[in-house]
Amino acid sequence: MHQLREENQRLRRAVDELAILNDLSLAISGSLNSEKIMRSIIGKSIRALGAEQGDITLVDENQDNPSHTLVRSMISTSEHSPLHLNQNLLGWMQINKKPLVINEPGNDSRFRNVNWDSTIHSLLSAPLMVRSKLIGILTVYNKRSDQKAGFSESDQRLLAIIAAQSAQVVENARLYEDEEAYRFMRRELELAANIQKKMLPASAPKLEGYAVSGKNVTAQEIGGDYFDYIQMNEHRWALCLGDISGKGLPASLLMANLHAILRGQAFHLVNPGDILKHANSQLFQSTSTDKFATLFLAIADTSSNTVHYSSAGHDYPILIRKDGSYERLELGGLPLGMLDGMNYDEGFIELHSGDVLFVFSDGVTDTKNIYDEMFGEARLIELLQELVKSNETPENLIQTVMESCISHCGKASLFDDVTAVALKRT
Repeated sequence: MHQLREENQRLRRAVDELAILNDLSLAISGSLNSEKIMRSIIGKSIRALGAEQGDITLVDENQDNPSHTLVRSMISTSEHSPLHLNQNLLGWMQINKKPLVINEPGNDSRFRNVNWDSTIHSLLSAPLMVRSKLIGILTVYNKRSDQKAGFSESDQRLLAIIAAQSAQVVENARLYEDEEAYRFMRRELELAANIQKKMLPASAPKLEGYAVSGKNVTAQEIGGDYFDYIQMNEHRWALCLGDISGKGLPASLLMANLHAILRGQAFHLVNPGDILKHANSQLFQSTSTDKFATLFLAIADTSSNTVHYSSAGHDYPILIRKDGSYERLELGGLPLGMLDGMNYDEGFIELHSGDVLFVFSDGVTDTKNIYDEMFGEARLIELLQELVKSNETPENLIQTVMESCISHCGKASLFDDVTAVALKRT
């Protein structure tokens, strides 16, 4: 009779466990919301095991410290403050990867040096395993029905089954959310890239007696280089080319800010040095000191055939004369946004028929091949001399330079944006 009673209890317990697992499966199988799934797992674990509180702790694989965790969900049926899984328990679980029962926390020899919270009377924890990898831990605290006895072996077995059944569902939900976040970021990047492209000139302006062209090739989907043509009056055009520190979205946002600042300044200031001074002050006030921009600004006057220029820490542009001789335009000051109150020196040059002013970002000369060899300024100057002597148009000249950079790069990928503007007196 005693044996029959025990068998009936075992069968009843097995039926109850199957009902719990079936109920849990129905609750979590139809959702891809990781928070909702984990709260269902915790809630049903608390009820099935008669615990006061429970939580799921996911291991954050992106952290340098493998013991770092991200507590994602917690449920409490008591008045105590929520309990957090101790780092010592996590370390034990990462090593052993099996269920853990602690019914006398203060006397447990495995955790002698742990200062247990006085509200913890008992603890039961089970690993969430996916393909032999620990992705998280399911833990319940404080057996309500019998605090002195704590959690039993059958409790341990049931929580282990719940954890094993839930792990892949939790991982799938997390992967789905990561994929959705990636897709959202991709859409945002595509939108930002389209906005950025629209900020760059769609076509070159027509200047009497001159030809001008510009082109930008980004190393990433969103670049940090910038060029623009701004008409100041009937005969004066501001040509600018900038290079924003950093890459990606932060550089793109700073580029948009600089674009607006320069267009605003060019409409009421005359000299390039004054435009750079005011642009520097505005950029300094609106950004952190580790964000800055190099910029070359030239104001071409088609009535006098002169170029009035100033540079904010930018690579020195190259003026190639028709006969192949050249000079570098070196006057200016520090990059924009580094220090407030900066002044910028200015220079004048006169353009003769066939002369070309070539302005470029450092991505042109810094382009490297698989042997880590740079394209370099010497190669660029030699190429420009040949192109000017051949009387190439600014558009063809820039296209040839870009193709030469990409050819030099070879199998190596572009590390930096490549941007250039060329002005030729025809």
